[in-house]
Amino acid sequence: MSRLVPATCSLAFIASLFAQNQAVSLSGTVSDPNGAPASEAPIQLKNQATGALARTSSKPDGGYKLSGLPAGTYEFTIVMPCCAYKTVSRDILLEPGKPAQLNIRLAETVNGTTLGDDPNRLANVMRKRAKVPSQPAPRTAGGKPDLSGVWVEIDDPYPEKPEALPWAAALIQERTENNQKDAPHTHCLPGPPPAPGSAAPFIAKFVQTASLVVILFEDNPGFRQVFLDGRGHPPIWNPTWMGHSVGKWEGDTLVVDTVGFNDRGTLGGLGGGPIPHTEMLRMTERYRRVDFGHMDLAIAFDDPGTFVKPYHMNVKLDLTPREEIMEYVCENNKPEHFVGK
Repeated sequence: MSRLVPATCSLAFIASLFAQNQAVSLSGTVSDPNGAPASEAPIQLKNQATGALARTSSKPDGGYKLSGLPAGTYEFTIVMPCCAYKTVSRDILLEPGKPAQLNIRLAETVNGTTLGDDPNRLANVMRKRAKVPSQPAPRTAGGKPDLSGVWVEIDDPYPEKPEALPWAAALIQERTENNQKDAPHTHCLPGPPPAPGSAAPFIAKFVQTASLVVILFEDNPGFRQVFLDGRGHPPIWNPTWMGHSVGKWEGDTLVVDTVGFNDRGTLGGLGGGPIPHTEMLRMTERYRRVDFGHMDLAIAFDDPGTFVKPYHMNVKLDLTPREEIMEYVCENNKPEHFVGK
């Protein structure tokens, strides 16, 4: 037997390992339904074998590129800010040594085809006229950050997909396929916490005192109370849409614990939901005003009756001092407003 055979096999094996470990790139463009470039589209790749994430956003010309990726199968997602475009989700195989290309044309939702009914576009108008100074966050007389003001929400650009139990996963799929016709908003019921919004864009007004934070919003029931006076949750609580909230300060972060939800509401998430929950839901919010015009909010939803494990959202809030919340009244619960009555 020739001595060249083992050497040849070894070289082939090394070449195979090198190909497997060779970095791969993915590039492409993102366009709107008319073919125009879509900028700032949040793009995420999730390696299905390792769970590793790679993220970027499309440029003004719609182009994007992710480099240095291990070969493998990935979940590709684009979740545009609420609510003009449908979520993009598909699997893509990246082969060793082969640069890949994926071009995406976004598809409109019902909101996207209704003039003025896209909260993100209206929110951008608010941000442009806000004229917020660059300075540290204001503080109360007690030295805590003052969260008071009117804030507009920026959705999590890379939302976590909740690991739902089978009953909940089936319901989420059903609601996705029927365009969420049974969503609470369709029947003039409250939207998802922490600050639901039926009117676009989604804004909330914080009013802060030493013992209480009140959050006002343009949706039913119109307010939340966060008690800061050291009280706990009541031992007996009639379940409600927004639950019962108590808060405490951890340094400059306000931590809010909410329980006592009913099981009729929904939660936001990948693609905006609506995601069901049970009365076991516990919501933990962490508010941090990073400077005068910006606030970060990290939310954890823990519901062992719905999820395999808690899932999380990261929301940003921009101060909009030239805005004010408005009265909101819903009349869509009239029978003549429903199709197929």
